[in-house]
Amino acid sequence: MSSIGKTVFEAAYQVSPIILQNGIAQGIGGYLPITAVTEILDLPGWTGGQFFAQYRPLPGGTLEEWQIAEYPFASFQTAANAVVQQPLKISLQMICPAQNGGGYVLKQAILSALKYTLDQHILSGGSFTVITPAFTYTNCLLTSLRDISSPSEKQVQFIFQWDFTQPLITASAAQSVLGTLLENSTQQLASSTSWTNSSLISPTYDPALGWST
Repeated sequence: MSSIGKTVFEAAYQVSPIILQNGIAQGIGGYLPITAVTEILDLPGWTGGQFFAQYRPLPGGTLEEWQIAEYPFASFQTAANAVVQQPLKISLQMICPAQNGGGYVLKQAILSALKYTLDQHILSGGSFTVITPAFTYTNCLLTSLRDISSPSEKQVQFIFQWDFTQPLITASAAQSVLGTLLENSTQQLASSTSWTNSSLISPTYDPALGWST
């Protein structure tokens, strides 16, 4: 990987893969990278020229997720069509050890500012974009940000897990994906209704022709 490619990769996937959408970013174009919050206290000599945090996707993120109906199916084609799309989920690991210079004092100040910013962003209806090497998840909601540091490590509270859900945001996406099964069922229902209606038409009697419908 070239130096330029490496820099782009690190910037997009490792340093600032989380972007705040709308919410508190509404007045500045609708987008605010997470580094605008975590690097706001990047004082000379305090961080040693390092970024506050590094990120990486955790295993278990979903690219596709569908729920299959649990009733018996007449055929495999019926089963393949009777599925419902589910929200996607992605989690990131944020590694932010206390660095030389500012140490825990600077770290607490940054994390406190981050929490306050996230609170205001979410309460104002903001969402998130999460960039990963596999896929860019837009319009995500933050469901959890928690400490997952190992007790065996020398530092405490330096590894956090971000959990995001990309909800279904359109009416069509929230509906069951029935494909041709729904279309065929609708056509059969229409056909049956047409036959039933025609069969229920009251006959009339014409003295010359007799009974007719």
